[in-house]
Amino acid sequence: MSKDTIIPSLKTNLVIVADLGLLRAYRVVQGVTDRQPHLELVEELKPENARQKLSEQVTDAAGRFSKGGGTYHVAGNLSVGERHNLELEQTRRLVSLLAGKINALLADDRVEGCWLAASSPIHLQLLDELTAAGRARIYETLALDLTKVPPAALIEKLQPDVTRRRGK
Repeated sequence: MSKDTIIPSLKTNLVIVADLGLLRAYRVVQGVTDRQPHLELVEELKPENARQKLSEQVTDAAGRFSKGGGTYHVAGNLSVGERHNLELEQTRRLVSLLAGKINALLADDRVEGCWLAASSPIHLQLLDELTAAGRARIYETLALDLTKVPPAALIEKLQPDVTRRRGK
């Protein structure tokens, strides 16, 4: 029997950590010899424009409009209010992208549920973007940025919960 025929019948739990620039999804794997669970990376998403400065994404001259009363080339005669809410829009799009990836991970029938840790600035926005079915599969959410925490330390933070869910 191949490994592919066994996997669909197995239920698994995930640990998902996210901030605006990184999403990592780990599968909780039960240890065979030491009986302690550990995490195995199954998905990583690094949006390209998340780490770029807004000035790197928007050209210098495009969209510049004069305040009036002068020529375009005169210094100080350019409007400073043309980038209305560009940063907010970029954040909204990144959160939507992260939520879409989480929804896809949680829609898999092999996934029983997950623990979700997202950085506090986007935590509530991310939860709002998730589908009702996706939110129903979340055991616990944390408003913490744990993206840089190694998997071994991450499992220690969640150890009581992960161990309790092991038998289900």
